[in-house]
Amino acid sequence: MIPIEEISVGDRVHYQPEHFTEDKYENGIVKEKRHNAVWVVYHCDGNWDNFKEYTGALTRIDDLHKGWKKL
Repeated sequence: MIPIEEISVGDRVHYQPEHFTEDKYENGIVKEKRHNAVWVVYHCDGNWDNFKEYTGALTRIDDLHKGWKKL
């Protein structure tokens, strides 16, 4: 988990809730942060430079971790 005050727009994160196995996760970029809510872009066809043009998914902060995981 990342403390909300350490999250910024443009941060690379990975989504991995407790019920996921170690090899199951989703990489993304923080698109928006409001109060205690974070929206993350997970799918943008590899067009990460333009992540702001894609829809972000409201994501539980407890399930976010800093950085991207590698396959």
